Amino acid sequence: METVSGCLRLFGWFTLRHLRGHMGRTLAVLLGIALGAAVFTSVRLAVQATMDSYSRSMDLITGSSDLTLFRPGGRVPDTLVAALMQNPFVLTASPVLSAYVRPADQETPFLLVGFDPILDRNLRRWTVRSPADGQAADWAAMMTQPFSLLIGEKLGEQFGWREGQSIRLIHSRQTQDFKVLALLDPDGLAMVEGGRIALCDIATFQEFTGQFGLADRIDIRLAPDPAGDVSTSLQALLPAGVVMRSPSALSESGQAMIRAYQLSLTFLSFISLFVGMFLVYSLVALNAAARRRELAVMRATGASGRLLFFLFVGEGAFIGLCGWLLALPISSLLVKTLLAGVSRTVSVLFVRVQVDGLTLDPWEILLSFGVTLAVAVLAALQPAREAMRVLPREALDIVPTATIQPRLTRRMALGGFGLLALVYPIARLPSPPSVSLPGYLAALLLFVGFALLAPLMLQQVGRLLAPRLIRLGGQPAFLAAGYLKQSGVQTAISVGALITAVALFTALVVMIHSFRSTVALWVQQSIAGDIYIRPKLAELNRFRDPLPPRVVAAVQTLPAPVELVPMRRLELQVKGHQHLFEAMDYDAYARRSRFIWMGGDIQQIEADLIAGRGVAISEVFANNTGLKAGDRYRVQIGRHLFDEPILGVFRDYRTRGGAVYYSLIHYQQRFDDPTWSGVQVNFTERGPGLAGAVDRVRTSLLNCCGESIEMMEGPSLRQAVLRVFDETFAITTVLLLIALVVAALGIATTLAVLVLQRRRQLNTIRAVGGSAAQLRRMIFWEAGLIVMVGQAAGLACGFILSTLLIFVVNRQTFGWTFLYQVDWQSLLTAVPLIFATALLAALPAVNLALSTSPALLLRGGTR
Repeated sequence: METVSGCLRLFGWFTLRHLRGHMGRTLAVLLGIALGAAVFTSVRLAVQATMDSYSRSMDLITGSSDLTLFRPGGRVPDTLVAALMQNPFVLTASPVLSAYVRPADQETPFLLVGFDPILDRNLRRWTVRSPADGQAADWAAMMTQPFSLLIGEKLGEQFGWREGQSIRLIHSRQTQDFKVLALLDPDGLAMVEGGRIALCDIATFQEFTGQFGLADRIDIRLAPDPAGDVSTSLQALLPAGVVMRSPSALSESGQAMIRAYQLSLTFLSFISLFVGMFLVYSLVALNAAARRRELAVMRATGASGRLLFFLFVGEGAFIGLCGWLLALPISSLLVKTLLAGVSRTVSVLFVRVQVDGLTLDPWEILLSFGVTLAVAVLAALQPAREAMRVLPREALDIVPTATIQPRLTRRMALGGFGLLALVYPIARLPSPPSVSLPGYLAALLLFVGFALLAPLMLQQVGRLLAPRLIRLGGQPAFLAAGYLKQSGVQTAISVGALITAVALFTALVVMIHSFRSTVALWVQQSIAGDIYIRPKLAELNRFRDPLPPRVVAAVQTLPAPVELVPMRRLELQVKGHQHLFEAMDYDAYARRSRFIWMGGDIQQIEADLIAGRGVAISEVFANNTGLKAGDRYRVQIGRHLFDEPILGVFRDYRTRGGAVYYSLIHYQQRFDDPTWSGVQVNFTERGPGLAGAVDRVRTSLLNCCGESIEMMEGPSLRQAVLRVFDETFAITTVLLLIALVVAALGIATTLAVLVLQRRRQLNTIRAVGGSAAQLRRMIFWEAGLIVMVGQAAGLACGFILSTLLIFVVNRQTFGWTFLYQVDWQSLLTAVPLIFATALLAALPAVNLALSTSPALLLRGGTR
């Protein structure tokens, strides 16, 4: 116990006293590590809250069911329930229908669930709130009163609905008045989507949506301890096309997509911590360099090298701990903004989610603490090793200095080249589904490899430029370049902060520009129609409901010369992979639009697609399933097995599993399904009268069936797609800016290290006649050269990283790639701005260099 107490007193006297004495630079590093930890923590908490909300809703909808029956590309006959209830293995079976609807006077949709309240009692928990008069709530009334429903508490608060109120709801098939019977207690099923849910009897739902005798699925709860082959017994009851699956399958699919998104944001947010690691390194190295004589005195008076090592490792750990504590209030502010952005992005790109609040996950907090502390300790290891090598005789030296060791530089360079050589083979390794572990590992090796090369790069730049700079900037420039080649390892490694930040900036600029340019090309070529019509809330309801017959009739008799491109869209599964199957008249489509094909004989592919001799698959679908041109696409559609060759692969940037296209006329002939999920309207007469024709068509359709359809003009739809893209990368931009701020702090700390290491030399220059202006120019030349090396290496690293992100990480995570394009204008604009900002970070070092009198040269030591 006394040993521990003595170590703590020594740590307080030696470390904490010094940190307090240099509060400015200590706070700068704490701010940098706090920003990195805050970003890392906030991103993890925001995505975890989104994941928890989605999982909680899916678990509440699943309830205690053991199996789910559904029909890919269709619905299940509810008459199957009677046969299932007679099966000895089945305790209960409940048919369920669900759809998003919206109030007639509001634009915000909510989830409406139709079920059998009696059969469902053993599957899902829900209770009705008793009325204010104290009478028992009559939930059974929704089975006897048509078009009545129970609503969640949050839903009632959102729209101001109360018991007994009449409300008007819109579905693509019709608009109908409903009566609110009662509010649900905030528990169980009533908490799906944060309480924004309504329940009605399945017969009411079927009449409202026109799905008579059908259910989206049938949930089954098995009898306890069944004896026998349950699967075989149930399979014998199933009609053609109806399949069994685990109730958790859909939830697991959504969770996998959110986890992939979480990993992407975690990697980007970790970059801020990674850059912060260089700050901790610089501060600990700076303190070790400034106190080298003290260390020698301690060694001379009996302190062991191991004691000094642990003192500086403890300093790193203390900085990490304080930085993490400082990150907590920053995280509490940042997480609110990130939560809104993350949940919106997940809802748009992957699955709908409603997040009402943030839950502090102890494991996430512990992970944040552990990662921050580990980063800080790792950063302190090398300076601590340098400190333990201080010799006792240095206490008698007039000028104790630490210079870079040529052998260490060579070892670091060899290590850097070795790591860079591993980037390509690691990036080629197979990846788990939707998680680009090889890509992220390759990116980390890339960052570390370039950081290890920094000492060699600085040495070579200083050696080559020193004789040339004397003509350009005089003696200050010459001295700056000369010192650059003999600066300490801490200076070279600290350049890694700037390399990392610039590399991330370059890679994201290239990736975002490439992605946006490719998406813009895809939008212009693939979404080139004049008007797009689909059922109300079709996207939320996954196009399960076709356009009503009256809408199709109205479209076919429009008051303008048009060409129609109808399509039928289904959501199917292949190898457990959910995707969109779309039957379309490609011949009509190709007269205005085009797929962006990824190889093959395009004319032959399109001719075969029009003739119904196969299907075309998107790049996302191909990458996620491993299927390619020449393979066969086999899938269950309703009662039939669909089996066709794959003709070709095209680019497509829809995020929910990719798409498969087939000829509409051949689909209708094979499956006897004349319905349309949507239609693209192209005006055959272009010119000045086009705007008027569009207005007439819009007016005609709105007057006929405006409450049943969503209609968008082509330009508006294309702008909406690009707007979604821009919103998706908003969070990435925030993370990038924070990384650049942390890098600027790294430059300031690096230059402070240089000044402190050479304070005696700088004072000597002033004592023999050097002016303050010359010292100022020399430090700015050093800063400029360091920033130049960091930016040049960062740009090279960034271009390699952008290739990894585009062709490895995005392909393995989301299934798509895009055309590689460099946004030279943004880079050429940003590089000088980053250079100027980094130079501003040299001001504290200049002030530090000029803060003492040359008379200090006559003293035996400096602080």
